[in-house]
Amino acid sequence: MTMPIKAVLFDADGVVIDPWRFARYLEQAHAITPETTSDFFHGVFNDCLVGRADLRQVLPPFLDRWRWKGTLDAFIAAWFETENAADSRIVDAIGSLRRSGILCCLASSQERYRAVYMANVMGFAQIFDRLFFSYRLGCQKPDPAFYQGVEQALGLAGPDILFWDDSSRNVAAARRCGWNAEVYTGFEDFKPRLAVYL
Repeated sequence: MTMPIKAVLFDADGVVIDPWRFARYLEQAHAITPETTSDFFHGVFNDCLVGRADLRQVLPPFLDRWRWKGTLDAFIAAWFETENAADSRIVDAIGSLRRSGILCCLASSQERYRAVYMANVMGFAQIFDRLFFSYRLGCQKPDPAFYQGVEQALGLAGPDILFWDDSSRNVAAARRCGWNAEVYTGFEDFKPRLAVYL
C-alpha cells in the first residue's frame, strides 16, 4: 500500500507556465535566435540559477553581442512579461489540492530577479504554499541536493511527495531520491494521472 501524498510539487516553465514564449518573441520581434543566445543560457546563466552570479551584471556583454537595441531593463522586462503566462487550469487544480489539505509547492530552477517576479507579480506567493528556487538552494535540478533540500525544508520523506516536471531527466532524478514523480506532457494527461495518487 502506497503512503498518502502530503505534498505536490510543480516545476514552473513547461508545467505551470507556457514555455518558450520569450525565445519565440526574441526571434520574431528582434531576429535573435535560440542559437544566438545559447552561449549565455547554457553558460554563465547557470551560475545565476544557483546564486553564484547576478543576472544584471553578467547579461550586458551578451546584449551587445546580440545587437539588442534597448536597455538592460527593457530586455529583462520583456523576458519576464512575455513569460507571465501561467496556465489557469493548473492554477485552479493547485487551488483544489490546497483546499483538500495537500501542500502545493513550486520547485523551479530560477535566478533571483525572475523568482521575485514570479512570487510577487505573477502571484505565486499566494498560489503556492511554498516556493523553492534554485538560486536560494544553491543548486538546481537534477542535482540530488536540490531534492534533498526541499525534503528537509518540508520535513517530509520522498514517498510523501509527488513531483511534476516537463523534463524526464529531472523526473528520473526525483525518483532516484525516492519521490513519486511524473513527466508533465499536458493538462489533459495530468488530471487522470494525478487521480492515481490521490
